[in-house]
Amino acid sequence: MSNEIKYDKDSFLRLIMSNIEHNSSTSERAKEYLTGEGYKLDDIVKKGLAKIAEIQEKLSNEKQKVVNTSNVDESQYLRKGAYWTHPSVKLLMRESGNTDPLNEIKSRARNLVMKGFEMGWHGPPYDPFLLAKYLDIDIIPNDQVIDARIVPLTFETFQIQYNPLQKQTRANFSVSHEIAHTLFSDCAQTIRNREENPSENRQLEQLCNAAAAEIQLPYAMFSHDANNSDPTIEGLLQLATKYKSSLESVFIRYTEVIDKPCAVIIGIFETDEKIVLDYYTSSKSFYIKIPNGFQIPKNSIAYECISPGWTSRETISWEIFKGQSFQAFAVGISPYRKDNKPRVGILIIPMNKEANPIEEGKVMLEFGDATKPRGKGIKIIAQVVNTSGALGRGFGYSLSKNYPLVKDKLIEWKANKKEFILGTSNLVKISKDLFVFQMLAQKGLHSNGYEIPLKYNDLRNCLIDLRKTAQEIGASVHMPAIGAGNAKGDWNLIIGMIHDELVNYGIKVNIYLLPGKPFNSNQKSTLTLFKESSTWQTEK
Repeated sequence: MSNEIKYDKDSFLRLIMSNIEHNSSTSERAKEYLTGEGYKLDDIVKKGLAKIAEIQEKLSNEKQKVVNTSNVDESQYLRKGAYWTHPSVKLLMRESGNTDPLNEIKSRARNLVMKGFEMGWHGPPYDPFLLAKYLDIDIIPNDQVIDARIVPLTFETFQIQYNPLQKQTRANFSVSHEIAHTLFSDCAQTIRNREENPSENRQLEQLCNAAAAEIQLPYAMFSHDANNSDPTIEGLLQLATKYKSSLESVFIRYTEVIDKPCAVIIGIFETDEKIVLDYYTSSKSFYIKIPNGFQIPKNSIAYECISPGWTSRETISWEIFKGQSFQAFAVGISPYRKDNKPRVGILIIPMNKEANPIEEGKVMLEFGDATKPRGKGIKIIAQVVNTSGALGRGFGYSLSKNYPLVKDKLIEWKANKKEFILGTSNLVKISKDLFVFQMLAQKGLHSNGYEIPLKYNDLRNCLIDLRKTAQEIGASVHMPAIGAGNAKGDWNLIIGMIHDELVNYGIKVNIYLLPGKPFNSNQKSTLTLFKESSTWQTEK
């Protein structure tokens, strides 16, 4: 399914117009035409995308009929998004129009985390019991359930029942897992309990496990600690302790945010002398794929890790690595319930690999003027704007003074009530190699009680749009320290979002700090690299 077309709202509207009016297949013309004809755009798009997803699913199922999945490692197979059958997962795909349900559920979990941050949720550790309280989900102890379950009270309210006799890390994971069930729109149809019918519900529970990892090790915040930890089992165990999280959750999230090549293999002991691949996860820069059904070589000391917490390490050069050597750190992890076969996690790090440039994977910090971005090539200046449309006396004022078109386009954008909403963005072309990307992620100018002006979820959506734009036109991104001034945002969270949504996708980002002020050490992070030698540009 990786080769199939994925439709979003604009592409779907263009598809409609291409069948209505020749040479008018733009999303804006489509919106004008359909609105003029009395159609409700959101209804059309929602139904259309759901239909496309249904058709693509049927086509995929037809292709999969020729595949004998009985000898294929199901977990790894599903992680590729190739074949999903659970009714709740299929509904998720139809509703979202996203043919990758793993990507969709992680995105929903991150939205949930951002909502929690805006309500005051903080850590580490990040308490899922407190998050449930913020979300108005009732939680009660019940020693009659094995781990936990979520019970619908009404169509929109839920109660999580958890076993209070389990370890705290297990209870945290269990509650996080049950919160994840609420990300599915049909959660209220029945009691969700992963211990019942594990085979039939495996796909659903797998997605909830991924979402639980996002809750325990939150997006944008975990990145700093992960990149600051030693790439060893001891380093990952320290992360698990700090976040009061399961080690398996750390495995999953670690490879997603680390800026070094690494992979984690999760294996199951089929026998004392046979460990087979359950699934694996790797960082973006890891360059070797682990094949389905892979069996850990029998001479590996990973076979010593038959109990949770037992560790071993070795240098490996397995056949799949084609002569390259790797460091391997193994640790026993908890078995699946009702299966009870021992499992092992193996962290794999390349050896003798040339060091990457120091700036690779980092957000670059330097003194300078963000309205005058440095470097060659196409550049985008990123700007956070507020719902009042005011530019104030800071960066926005300086930007509009240098480029009056920026103010004109903001006024024009604000006049369009249907388009000027939180979480949307506007691209302004200044010249052939300079653009301004306006991100509507601030509500008003001042705090309202405990509510800060910056909206993290909307900023995240804007950064995703910025990433797509930068990738499309091949641009670097330049900005001031967005969101941490009058918008009252948490700089550590913001820098994590910039790292995860931009730098982690290979986009070069420069953040310019104001002149005349001492550098705040709190602005340093393992995700950033500060150019100590940078100087203030005085020209305007």
